Amino acid sequence: MYGYDDVCEMSIRAIKRLNEDGIPCVVLSKGVLPEELASLSRENIYGITLVSLDENYRNLYESGAAPYKDRIQALEKLKNKGCKTWVSMEPYPTPNIVKQDLGSILERISFADKIIFGRTNYNKTVSQFPHVKTWYNDKTLEVVRFCKQHSIDYWIKRGTWTGACPIEDRLNDSLEISVAL
Repeated sequence: MYGYDDVCEMSIRAIKRLNEDGIPCVVLSKGVLPEELASLSRENIYGITLVSLDENYRNLYESGAAPYKDRIQALEKLKNKGCKTWVSMEPYPTPNIVKQDLGSILERISFADKIIFGRTNYNKTVSQFPHVKTWYNDKTLEVVRFCKQHSIDYWIKRGTWTGACPIEDRLNDSLEISVAL
């Protein structure tokens, strides 16, 4: 929907038509979700993809997408108007792609009803990051703890958590997952 008004208008018409037949829609965008969506079915769920707050990263990896700030603000407006919201945090990049603080990103989207978190797959640079599985396990625990503390639903994509026990078992541990380097 970003930068293509005709695609945005067609998408809204399609959502309206589906809603008329009692079919709720789940929308995911790298664009700016229009406020008009708030006037549609309350069963619809609106989401954005967000893996960073670093605009240099966005310009390099998501050059056709809306600026992060604009995506977040539009989603938050829909939430404030009573819409159900979610954020897809995938494919989440490793620090050898972009250095960033996951906690800062989570705080910025703490209004969302649901967060989906997933690793970057099939990427040579990610695979070269030292202890990549342990790093993603640590980030997964951070996301799950944040969501539980803020009463946010969450979904961890298959393959992101590779720990030997279920995530919930780790949440009760006082130890962090770590590897001696």
